Amino acid sequence: MNRKNNKYMNNLLAALFLAAVCTGCQVGPNYKPVSVDMPEEWPFAASQQSSAVKKAESENLAQWWTTLKDPVLSDLVNKALSGNKDLKIALTRIRQARAVLGSSNKDLYPSVTGSALYSRTQSGVPGAADPDPSAFSIGSNYYDTGFDASWEIDLFGKNHRTIEAAAADLEASEEGCRSVQISMVSEVADSYVRLRTLQKQLEIVTSNLKIQQKSLSIVEDKAEAGLIGSLQVQQARYNVESTRASIPAYRVSIEETLNTLAILLGEMPGTLHEKLSVSAPIPVPDVAIAVGIPADILRRRPDIRQAERALAAQTARIGAATAELYPTLSLSGALGLTASSLDNYFSKDNTSVSISPFISIPVFSRKKIRDQIEVQNAIQERTLIEYETAVLDAVKEVRDAVMAYGEEQKRYLILKKGTDEAQKAYDIADERFRAGLVDFMDVLDAQRALLSFENNQISSQGAIIQDLIRMYKALGGGWDTES
Repeated sequence: MNRKNNKYMNNLLAALFLAAVCTGCQVGPNYKPVSVDMPEEWPFAASQQSSAVKKAESENLAQWWTTLKDPVLSDLVNKALSGNKDLKIALTRIRQARAVLGSSNKDLYPSVTGSALYSRTQSGVPGAADPDPSAFSIGSNYYDTGFDASWEIDLFGKNHRTIEAAAADLEASEEGCRSVQISMVSEVADSYVRLRTLQKQLEIVTSNLKIQQKSLSIVEDKAEAGLIGSLQVQQARYNVESTRASIPAYRVSIEETLNTLAILLGEMPGTLHEKLSVSAPIPVPDVAIAVGIPADILRRRPDIRQAERALAAQTARIGAATAELYPTLSLSGALGLTASSLDNYFSKDNTSVSISPFISIPVFSRKKIRDQIEVQNAIQERTLIEYETAVLDAVKEVRDAVMAYGEEQKRYLILKKGTDEAQKAYDIADERFRAGLVDFMDVLDAQRALLSFENNQISSQGAIIQDLIRMYKALGGGWDTES
């Protein structure tokens, strides 16, 4: 019996060695990084020195919001990085992908299970009148313990391709988390700038309302003195009410923005009102913006990296599907001890060993398998197009953001000049009206123009920073490549 078991064991070891030698022949396409034609430099940055640009990017892009020199904004971003719900959801996707990869790795190794069994059989049914009931009890014991093992040999790389896909999926999940982080930081900064802009606009409207109320008081005094008619009084009154009517809309927008900020931080809406209710200046950057070279966005933008990893994962799935066309080899074996008594349970004569190789060859399902391969090929083609589209969108976003940032600065300078001229026009009209040299309609027009210019100037100031935020987001800023 012992010699026979040794023979089984030698056969098992030989089969395992042969399987190990054969394992590693992977079918299907091997992934190669996609080459994308990118312009050598941005048209609007041709005059910049590339070395200085790269240095500025490395220093400023990872935590670009700190260049705005606003401690409140930096505090909000830090809280969002630890409390944002979307970011936490993205982290759970990473955990899930990591667990899937771990599970796929286990498929390369044999599966071993242990078992233990005890049973007793007994015959004979003693009667009630029998003096010795145990004489009728004839029984036997059965003890069995052992290990069962099964192993599907990865002859054509199906499991390896599955692991390759799972690893790429994990990397894609990590890039997806970084992409969520970039979007979240940008939304926090954009909402904060919007809040400060709205608060400043509310201050301007409130200040103009007070000026208009003083003008109304002057007009009413002149009307009582018989110096002007009632029409000018009514004009002054509806001008006041028109300005007053715009205030609720600003308050609603401020409330909505505060609630949006709270959600982005993962907090209950209403918790930021006490901290942010007091108006503060709109942040202003104090550094030059370096956009780098176009190829940098392939390295920095997580959405592009995520799309590239998704393409790698799908390429591996084609290999896994192709491996289904080839035979599969499985080995199953058992090693155990069987005895009827514990006295001789560990005797060599009670040892049992078995090995069962099994080969499965697809015969009638090959057409179905080829259809599945075609499905994976189509998905890969779509994934490649999605990657190329992500690159095109990224280039577009950078160009749009840079153009908007530059043109909005020009618009702000024009509005600033217009505001200065509107202020001068109002001062002249008000002075001449008080002297009785002009009609109140001139004052009314000057007030409206001044309010419009001041409001648009503040809106433009906020738009400049929001365009800057868009630019940082388009460049892939908001996470550290070293982390």
